[in-house]
Amino acid sequence: MQEYESYGWMNGHEMWYVIPQGVKVLEVKFRETGYNTEFTGSFQCNDPFLNELWKRSSRTLYITMRDNYMDCPDRERTQWWGDEVNELGEAFYALSPSSHQLAVKGIYELMNWQRADGSLYSPVPAGNWTKELPLQMLASVGWYGFYTQYYYSGDSTFVPAVYDRMHHYLHETWKVDKNGLPLERNGDWSWGDWGEDIDMGVLTNCWYYLALKAEKEFALQLGKTEDAEEIGRMMFSIEKCFNTKYWTGTVYRSPGYQGADDDRAQAMAVLSGLASKDKYPALLKSLKKEYHASPYMEKYVLEALFLMDAPDMALQRMRDHYARMLDYKEYTTLFEGWGIGAEGFGGGTTNHAWSGGSLTLLSQKVCGIAPTSPGFKTFQVKPQMGSLTEASATVDTHYGKIKVSLRKSGRTILMEIEVPEQTSAVVVSPKGKVQKIGSGLHNLKCSF
Repeated sequence: MQEYESYGWMNGHEMWYVIPQGVKVLEVKFRETGYNTEFTGSFQCNDPFLNELWKRSSRTLYITMRDNYMDCPDRERTQWWGDEVNELGEAFYALSPSSHQLAVKGIYELMNWQRADGSLYSPVPAGNWTKELPLQMLASVGWYGFYTQYYYSGDSTFVPAVYDRMHHYLHETWKVDKNGLPLERNGDWSWGDWGEDIDMGVLTNCWYYLALKAEKEFALQLGKTEDAEEIGRMMFSIEKCFNTKYWTGTVYRSPGYQGADDDRAQAMAVLSGLASKDKYPALLKSLKKEYHASPYMEKYVLEALFLMDAPDMALQRMRDHYARMLDYKEYTTLFEGWGIGAEGFGGGTTNHAWSGGSLTLLSQKVCGIAPTSPGFKTFQVKPQMGSLTEASATVDTHYGKIKVSLRKSGRTILMEIEVPEQTSAVVVSPKGKVQKIGSGLHNLKCSF
């Protein structure tokens, strides 16, 4: 009687065994290995499609975590930081707090390999790749990257170690014009997303503004008041000139840009705060018809819809855009593009966690769970259920698990909220009424 186990790591959706004649098989098994974290987050609602999307997102996230966050387990297996920005955001809602360490490791790896001219590049530095993708790097050091990692985890230990390098990148590598707007940089690969109709001018301004926003918070945290004041002046210049240059009256477009109205650009204008609320009706009209983003940037389009208080539109777009991907019943993971093969982007892998931004939004926006101070010491529950009638989520923090269960009854949302010890929360009703609650189990009613 013999047994054999291959310790080499493989990934796939099927396991095939080729057995010689005359051999009697007693057992076949597989051993799943992965990063040191647990699936302690959860989401459920009355829409099976959204439940399946959250589930596939969490599985895809887990298999792209090993020595580092990676784009996919079946091709490069390397730490592309555009991917990691989306992935680290998902981890806070899907996984146990032990997952937080992997993103911090990635931050050090990105910044410690900064080049002499200040530019940054990923994946994990190696001898065969040193190309900078400028917009991915702005996303990485900015609001959705470094700042989200700090604010959601409560861990600021990396901030003093990387601040000077971050400052060098944003203020010496990047240049601004006479109006204070950032000049587009090609870097080594001028990449804004997969797909067509990418308005790089608008996207550059939005990502740069969000990077400054994060840097200003870090400067204040470190007592660098002069830096914070200068960054504030730079942000004000962008705020003052952005709409004059890019707003057409119906959408945001760069002068000279010839493509269709870019859904990514409209979304980032909203998320950066550069688009004022009076522009929301026109932007909602544009986002209702423009579908150019890949799964990577679709996360930001959907988030912008929630921010503009259009949850039904966000959820329907989520269903429409992901329907083809989830139609592949033989797969339990999300793809690099909306389909595979000819319907994909890039290398077209079937395991790309950058596509899982909906996981974050279903927990963060539909159930409304988001920190209001670092590490969820305080948090809010501000649900945007849209047409859903039931939704629940669990978020695991260093203080314990936050649990929220929502059910509509007539014009009322019945809420059951579990607040961990040493924390407190505010509940914000759809009508904007705010109620403070302490640790323990709470049953509340909110009108809408």
